[in-house]
Amino acid sequence: MKFPHTLAAALAVCALLTGCSSQAGSAPGSASSTSPGPGEGEVTPSGTAAITPSATATADLDDWPTEPATADKLPAGIHSTAFAQGYSGAAFLARLTKRWNITLSAKKKNDFKANDAWPAVWISSGSTHPTPGTKVSIAVVWSLDGDLESLTCTADRKAPGRAEFLRQCAELDHPGAHPQAAASWLQRTTSAVDKVFAQANKPVGSALHRSGRAATYLQEYGTSENAATYALRIFGTA
Repeated sequence: MKFPHTLAAALAVCALLTGCSSQAGSAPGSASSTSPGPGEGEVTPSGTAAITPSATATADLDDWPTEPATADKLPAGIHSTAFAQGYSGAAFLARLTKRWNITLSAKKKNDFKANDAWPAVWISSGSTHPTPGTKVSIAVVWSLDGDLESLTCTADRKAPGRAEFLRQCAELDHPGAHPQAAASWLQRTTSAVDKVFAQANKPVGSALHRSGRAATYLQEYGTSENAATYALRIFGTA
C-alpha cells in the first residue's frame, strides 16, 4: 500500500519543535516557526537522528512490527494520505489547543522544494511548557485542499498531565474513529513501550492501532527513562 506523503521523519517528528518559545510556567503556549522536515513537512528536531527508522526497511504498513520494537526495526518511507475528504479536524484541534493553552502557528506551505513526487501540504505546530523544563507539543499536516493528513502530539514524561494530553490526542474524531478504543489501546501500549524502552535504552516505537483509515503509533525516546519523551502520531492511510 502506498500513500501520497512520506513519513521519513516519523520517529523524529515534533519532539523538539524548532523556533518554539522558551517561555516556562503556566503561561499560554506559543506558536512555532517550524522548519519542515522531509516527507510530511513536520519538524525533524536536532539531536534525534538516531530515532529515524532504518532506511533499509520496506515502505509498507504490512511490515510494521506487531509488538513494540526499536526504531531500526520500523519500516522507512511509509506514506500517508487524508483521513477523509472534507475532514479538517478544525473543531477537534480548537478544543485540544484551548484545553492545553497551545497556540498553533499560521499554516505554512511546504512544497518539498517542488519535488513532484511529494505533493505540497500545509503545516502548523505549537507547544507550551506546563512547568519549567517540560514541554508538550502539537504538529499538524493538511493537504492543500485542507483535509487533515496527520496529527502528532509529543510530551515529556515529566510534563504534568502528560497521560491525559496524549489520551485526548489519541481520541482524534476522524471518520471511522473509536475514541474509547483508541484511549484503551494507548494505555496498554504505553506500558508495553515503557518496558521495551527501559530494556533497550534506545528509541522504541509501538505496533500500529488501526481505526477506519487511520493508523496510530506511540514512540518513546530520550537519554534515560526520566528524560524520556513520548510522541503519538495519527495519520491517514488509503
